[in-house]
Amino acid sequence: MSSTEASNNSGVNGTEAASSRSLLRRIVDFLDEADWSFKKDKDRPIVKFISPDSLMSEYAEMLGLPDKPVPEDVLLDNLKTVYDLSVTSNHPRFYNQLFGRVHEESVVGSLLTDAINASIYTYEVAPVFTVMERLAMQQFLELFGFKNGEGVCTPGGSIGNMYAISLAKSAVFPDARRLGLAAMPPAKIYVSMESHYSMVKGASFMGFGENAVVKVATDEHGRMKVDALREHIKSDTENGQKPLMVVATAGTTVLGVYDPISEVANVCQEFNVWLHVDGCLGGSAILSESRRHLLDGCQRADSLTWNPHKMLGVNLQCSLLLTRHSGALQRAHGTQAAYLFQQDKFYPPQFDIGDKVIQCGRKVDVLKLWAVWRGLGKSGLSDLVDRKFTLAKQLANLIAQRQKTDGSFELIAEPESTNVLFWYIPPALRGQPADWSKRDDSWWRQMDAVAPLLKKRMTLDGSMLIGYQKCAASKNINCWRMVCSQDTNSEQDMERIVGEFCRFGEDISV
Repeated sequence: MSSTEASNNSGVNGTEAASSRSLLRRIVDFLDEADWSFKKDKDRPIVKFISPDSLMSEYAEMLGLPDKPVPEDVLLDNLKTVYDLSVTSNHPRFYNQLFGRVHEESVVGSLLTDAINASIYTYEVAPVFTVMERLAMQQFLELFGFKNGEGVCTPGGSIGNMYAISLAKSAVFPDARRLGLAAMPPAKIYVSMESHYSMVKGASFMGFGENAVVKVATDEHGRMKVDALREHIKSDTENGQKPLMVVATAGTTVLGVYDPISEVANVCQEFNVWLHVDGCLGGSAILSESRRHLLDGCQRADSLTWNPHKMLGVNLQCSLLLTRHSGALQRAHGTQAAYLFQQDKFYPPQFDIGDKVIQCGRKVDVLKLWAVWRGLGKSGLSDLVDRKFTLAKQLANLIAQRQKTDGSFELIAEPESTNVLFWYIPPALRGQPADWSKRDDSWWRQMDAVAPLLKKRMTLDGSMLIGYQKCAASKNINCWRMVCSQDTNSEQDMERIVGEFCRFGEDISV
């Protein structure tokens, strides 16, 4: 077929179409040449750090929006510059967040998604995707042990958790949809001290207020204390407040631990309270035969969130919400807009899934997950999860060994999933008693200053990225949270991490 014929068939100018295809080919070729997946060169810098002020001033023209179009070659050069200045989680030394390397299948799925540019609200405009999401959710419901129910892809785990709040509100206070929160008694949402901040944001965003969130104490491992939860619910009920929901976390953000879901479910059953499981991080353990026990009891939950983009190598964003209550999403959110969700269509209207979500336009997130699942299979994904858990154990063992031999590291908690919490201790601060209570305040203040200094050196060097933070487990002193998110890593890579800390920190004096 000639380019003219193609133009006539597609309804676009032939020159523009050729230019568009050329740009697409050229950027894909560039990504391959740049070794975007780091198959060839694992040691090149992960980041070329530029200060915000310098980035704003030196690249203001390129990053700005021009009045007139730039030539294609200029645009291509601009795109290459954006890539070169960016941090890519595909780098094997990227451990900064809860996500890491993405699979090529996911990138291809995402590219196809964007090329089709569908909104997944009605079958007529997204026939394959509405069915694909429907079938995927049925499989995921079965995977997590829900005998009935429904699910939907959400734009991130935080929004998924807010969906859970909305479903709980609809179930507990069905009149609130029509009458508003003023028609409700004061509501309470129970989370652990280690829960994700999205629950507080969600309570505020949805009008309950931050004070509606009750942070339940955790044990020495960071897991919710069930007895404390029961006492909170009992006391609040006696004081005229209404328990709205309980959130059990499967894989806390910092420690990576799992709340005792079955025990929490017993309390929820006792008081007839909605149970939500935030499995955004740790939900992927359901794929591992040796680790799925961590999610025991999740089948008793009313709702559950899960982020395949965190542990399965699916690119951002890929999140989902499941509920065992069929029709709950429609009851909570449906409005049946007449211009989209006509009930007299010539195909079954239940395939128009957009009315049950809070968005109108909704990007297709299921295709990239589908592509990864088909490319790796459930068995491959199970191996991937096991590998990341194993890497965390290997790193923890290396740190524990160094703690015994020279005191250069200290393990804060044994990892339960992919997160490892530890301190690097520079030579000037070593030799302290094992009992934390016997370390003086001056030492703790100095240790608190180590991580920011070391992170600066690490980032400017560009060799790896690891995050630090304060948390209860570290006495609110800055510590490292290493996320074993790179499935291409080995135990030798864990040894390299230990060596890099020593290289950056040997001369630190605070």
